[in-house]
Amino acid sequence: MTLPTKSSPSRIIGLLCFTIMPLIVGAAARLQSQFDKAHALLEDISHLQKHEQDKQTIEELSKLLDSAPQRVEQLLNSGLLTLLNSPGLHTTNELRQKLTAALQVAPTEQYSPEVFVFSSTPKNHPPYFIAYNFGYCAACSRNWIGAFGRVDGAYRILASEENPFPNHSLSVTWLPQAKNGEPRFLAYGTNWGDPHNRLSVIAFSFADSHFRRVWSRTDLPQATIKISPRKLIISFVTSLRPPWTERTEVYDILPEQIQLRESSEQPRP
Repeated sequence: MTLPTKSSPSRIIGLLCFTIMPLIVGAAARLQSQFDKAHALLEDISHLQKHEQDKQTIEELSKLLDSAPQRVEQLLNSGLLTLLNSPGLHTTNELRQKLTAALQVAPTEQYSPEVFVFSSTPKNHPPYFIAYNFGYCAACSRNWIGAFGRVDGAYRILASEENPFPNHSLSVTWLPQAKNGEPRFLAYGTNWGDPHNRLSVIAFSFADSHFRRVWSRTDLPQATIKISPRKLIISFVTSLRPPWTERTEVYDILPEQIQLRESSEQPRP
């Protein structure tokens, strides 16, 4: 009869490493592959745009643009989910760096990807609010805003806004939470290639796994925006033909709502 032998601690650790390490390495490879594939697609578009625009190149680019922007979005979001569901606590800075690296196609001195990542309570497994923008032609872009949260022990995309600012730049500012505790943020951008620099602004709140648009101003020509934690100031011209008048609107960011406090108009040279 052979008696069972007692495994040494080093042998147990070795067996655990043999079992766990392939899983960790596999997850890391999938993560890198998803972000790398998104980056490669954007590089393919950039390369074709810089290539001599003969008939074949135009056809290849047109075919690529039919599906590539949505595919890039899918790969980036899949990469984010893989990262969030991997071991450890992941910071907003880590997520921002991964997205920025994937979206950085042009030299850094020429262009910096528009990426915004915020997190909310609880601290151990916080929900993340993520927004990013990527350009894929000379005067157009696609953007995405989403909330990632834990469901049954794993991160999922809880809500998303698909391309809320088509062909716009994208900026996102976190706002003080609403009176009822709902997270709120402000997203805004101007049209690419638009000589009138039309500005659109939307305030979102998040509750019950849904985004809600609680306030907006859209298509404001020659507009500027200033944001502080409790105040929002927007200035824009009221007509595209002279004589030009500039209108300034001052809003209070209240716990209950975003409310117009005052407005004024003055001639614009």
